[in-house]
Amino acid sequence: MRILVVKLNHLGDTLIMTPALRLLRSRFPQAWIDVVVRAGCEAVLEGNPDLSQLHTVPGWRTPAAVLRRRYEYAFDLSDSDRAKLLVLLSGARYRGINARYGVKGWRREIFNRVSMFDWPPAHQVLRDFRTVADVIGAGDAPPGPLVFNAEVEVPTPLPPYAVIHPTSRWAFKQWLPERWAAVADFLAARGLRVIFSHGPGENVDAILEKSKTSPLKAGDLSLRQLGRLIQRSRLFLGVDTVAMHIAAAVQTPAVALFGPSSEWSWHPWQSPHQLVLGECSCKASRKFVCDKTRIYPCMERIGVDAVCAAAAKFLA
Repeated sequence: MRILVVKLNHLGDTLIMTPALRLLRSRFPQAWIDVVVRAGCEAVLEGNPDLSQLHTVPGWRTPAAVLRRRYEYAFDLSDSDRAKLLVLLSGARYRGINARYGVKGWRREIFNRVSMFDWPPAHQVLRDFRTVADVIGAGDAPPGPLVFNAEVEVPTPLPPYAVIHPTSRWAFKQWLPERWAAVADFLAARGLRVIFSHGPGENVDAILEKSKTSPLKAGDLSLRQLGRLIQRSRLFLGVDTVAMHIAAAVQTPAVALFGPSSEWSWHPWQSPHQLVLGECSCKASRKFVCDKTRIYPCMERIGVDAVCAAAAKFLA
């Protein structure tokens, strides 16, 4: 049996798909499972034991292997037109999607198996998982934790240490540098060495300059190296980004700051965590009126004391 899974979203979205892949592998242990993701997102699935081959899509190019194989199942887990066309071109016998919202007209005609799971009030893991479960008839299967292969050695200081990942590709999700510096000093006063990590092209120097306790900077790490660093840490702190989901996958206790993001949809999945929320009146309607090029006011409403108190619960 051959199965195709298409997920053309960002890094975090790709990682939270992994419980759905584990369900497919558990139900069809001998199946060949092809997974298609956006170029640049393949790193979160490297070494994943639940897929057979990983393909990337640069631009609108179709992976040739998808056109040469006869699939039993094909899933669109990204709800994009490009993913739908890949599912159509796959010629799969059963073509599945969540059709609860916005899948109409020619888009709906592509699919002959649908899930009607009402996903907005639920965690995004369940959107993907229930789509797969409903299509293959495994609706009673419980979703497991995220799967991430962090088996890469990276030089790190001896524990105990904490990792803070304060950056995001979206400026409005970030928090004020001087407040992160104050949190780092709080952790250092409790015996933890603090390491700041960041994504490609992102910078934490402004935070380091404001700290009184000389935290370390991780430098440029691959995602698997970042996973290893977080896996060996005592505590992770950060905003809503892929690093937070990696912390959940490797089961490191996390303090996660949420302002505009829907914490009910994106919180660390099946792992120990504390949420610190900034009051956001726009969140319920999803109609944000603030300037996306700067930190949102809801993030600015989060105080240092609230973050330190959440961290202290793991350090007691």
